[in-house]
Amino acid sequence: MQKKDKIFIIIPSYNGVDYFHSLLPQLKKEQYLDFDLEIVIVDDASKDDSVEFIKNNFPEFTLLQSKINSGYVGANNLGYQYAQKVKADFIYLLNQDTEIEAGFLQPLYNFAKTHKFGTLQSKLRLYPETNKINTLGNVIHFLGFGYGSNGGSIDKNDQEIIKINYASGAGELVSMKALADLGYLFDETMFAYLEDLDLGWSLKLLGYDNYLVPESVIYHKYEFSRSMKQVYWFERNRLWVMLKNYKLATLVLFFPAWFIMEFGQLYFAWRNNYLKNKIKAYKWIFSSKEWSILLAKRKNIQAKRVIGDREILANFSGKILFQALASPLLSIANIFFNIYFTLIRYFIFW
Repeated sequence: MQKKDKIFIIIPSYNGVDYFHSLLPQLKKEQYLDFDLEIVIVDDASKDDSVEFIKNNFPEFTLLQSKINSGYVGANNLGYQYAQKVKADFIYLLNQDTEIEAGFLQPLYNFAKTHKFGTLQSKLRLYPETNKINTLGNVIHFLGFGYGSNGGSIDKNDQEIIKINYASGAGELVSMKALADLGYLFDETMFAYLEDLDLGWSLKLLGYDNYLVPESVIYHKYEFSRSMKQVYWFERNRLWVMLKNYKLATLVLFFPAWFIMEFGQLYFAWRNNYLKNKIKAYKWIFSSKEWSILLAKRKNIQAKRVIGDREILANFSGKILFQALASPLLSIANIFFNIYFTLIRYFIFW
């Protein structure tokens, strides 16, 4: 009898009990015939009664407890390490602020068992506006920004399986084989935000594509305003990923655009009272301690890469087309940076 594949759903939890009243009963009902499923909840030193709620109501789920709040990255990495030990074939990363459609894993597994891939993203709809899209796969801007495609649009259910820049960490299946080649799940330095962008980019560098599988559907209780409060993490991680993953020659060619963009980012931070956090991000990433760590991580990924920047950039964007940020100023910036990106790519032959 052929051994079944194992899929582990990993849910990082921080003060998530309010979400678990709806999400965990849904997951408990999930049953599949052609693979084994295990639910792994990683509690990140919650201060609410999440742990007691899980232990009392869902003892069949695996509960891992971190002694400290290690962030979204640390919690997922703890779950990944557990999945390694018990030899999982795939892991599915699921946010605590989600709900699922019954059978959501089956379309992902059907694709996974016959294709080489890095990550597979479910179609993410918004909640409670369940007829609207959260993301149909995330886009990487050439200056390190990441955003969900088609956010806020009405779901017409007309999507097909397509390659994407990277999968949203709110709901993605990840190949354990690809992670074995990479050597890790998330870069532990990042703590939270854009770690999924870094993962998708890094796996592509190693020759693993990322896909949207729209027949798999989950619902995300996404709040843009909540994310915008995390400017420090977004900005330091955006710079970190660029400096780590691009070849040096690419960084040189992009420097003028990056320099102009930074002035725009500083202005935006000042106008929205985030300037201290932006300066804090600069101080962190350019400190001698972090710089030495960055160089070591850069050396590691550059040594493993099999895909050149020319191929990587073929599917990156020169525009930020994100409804929540739409403004006349962004429209002007998109025109300038898209022209720059389009022209400069002709000079990148590596």
